[in-house]
Amino acid sequence: MVIVMLIGSNNKGFTLIEVIIALSIVAIVSTTVFKSVTESVIQSRGLKERVVAQWIAENEIAKIHMLSSREEHFPAIGTERFAKTMVGQTWQIEVRVLDTENPLMRRIEVTVFQDSNLEVAATQLISFMGRY
Repeated sequence: MVIVMLIGSNNKGFTLIEVIIALSIVAIVSTTVFKSVTESVIQSRGLKERVVAQWIAENEIAKIHMLSSREEHFPAIGTERFAKTMVGQTWQIEVRVLDTENPLMRRIEVTVFQDSNLEVAATQLISFMGRY
């Protein structure tokens, strides 16, 4: 059997090195896109948690202001801790009422923690309330 190679034959295909280079480029691009999507998902989850925590803190401040205006009493100085469930997640809330230099004012600090992480606050909201 004689193998004849035609000189100047017009091979229409890719060489192995071209295929390897193309696959390398596709792998690098795919890895970059996957990393970008993963970071975006993580950031959006964190944003959702911060927004919900902010809502909880704002609700607590509003509740304190409403109760104080209706019952016409100042909030007592001290710290209160309790849990609340919102958006299917349990949150730990710390409300601190502090005295100020002005006896007719109170400083109210509401700190919200995720139930799983009690060392790092998801948000903290500070408000001042005067005796009217």
